[in-house]
Amino acid sequence: MRRRLLAVGLTLLATVASGCTAPYDDDGEVTGLMGAAPAKADDAVPVVIDSDLAPDDLAAITYLVRHPRVDVVGITVPATGMVGCTDGLRLLADLFAAIESPSVPVACGTTERGKDGVPFPEEWCTGVVIDPGLPALGAVPWQPLREDAGAFLAQQARVHPGLHVVALGPLTELAALAADRPADYRRIAGVTTMAGAVGDGQDPGRGIGEWNAAADPAAFAAVLAGPVPVTVVPDGPVPQGVPDGLAAAPVVGRLGVDTMITSPAYWDLATAGVFATAGATADERTGAWTAEVTGTRGLLHQGAGSGRVRVVTGLDTHALDASYAAVFGTVDG
Repeated sequence: MRRRLLAVGLTLLATVASGCTAPYDDDGEVTGLMGAAPAKADDAVPVVIDSDLAPDDLAAITYLVRHPRVDVVGITVPATGMVGCTDGLRLLADLFAAIESPSVPVACGTTERGKDGVPFPEEWCTGVVIDPGLPALGAVPWQPLREDAGAFLAQQARVHPGLHVVALGPLTELAALAADRPADYRRIAGVTTMAGAVGDGQDPGRGIGEWNAAADPAAFAAVLAGPVPVTVVPDGPVPQGVPDGLAAAPVVGRLGVDTMITSPAYWDLATAGVFATAGATADERTGAWTAEVTGTRGLLHQGAGSGRVRVVTGLDTHALDASYAAVFGTVDG
């Protein structure tokens, strides 16, 4: 399953001194400060991150915000994910304060899941809010934009030619945009999503191929069938455990580690890495991929003929670790 239940971990402490964030480990020792982000490239790609703000999502958001070839122009939060906007805006405020990064616009989703969707287990939703592994700085929660997520995505697609969406949760809002504003949806250059499974799936006995997809399988299927190119990072190729390039990183290195609900694998960070490295860290199979809406929700199948959906079948984890380490660079505390 996507998150496994563990005992409540020790609360992480943090202080703000001399304008720097100083996260502490369990022994009260400073683990290091996050260095200045690499300078943005002139041709950085505009990106909206669509995320349900679970701990591994927060690591992926930090990576994309700091990556030199990515220009994060906003974050959308679907109502069908693990963490909604009410709690998510507080998590984002603490995250951006801890990594000392300017805020970005946030739009909240309002679209309901389709009839075949399966809500995330309540204990997961509660656990990742109470104990994500993020330093609790008490930052003032962000205020969302007045526009809903669909309207915000449509606006960004019009304003930023070549916009990409990196989707780290259920694809509810993207599917709604495709249905309600098809002309604006077609302006999106590409979608990279962490969703779906090839093979047996995560929990086939309960009809779960993969949880992001199962939360709204009709939306996942609609995005795969739509006019925008899609890159899918399914759960299979992502190894279990904390990536080496994340483990030593200040602030984000504790996300989803020894917490109430731990992250057994960092699927969302891998998805961000695949996008930011332009696929150089992944093996992919392109074709006419579809996903089950009932049965084993989110289970992927490759059909006959050509298609524009790319599914990642393998990862160069050493190259991804090198990219994580470079983007999450540290300085001495």
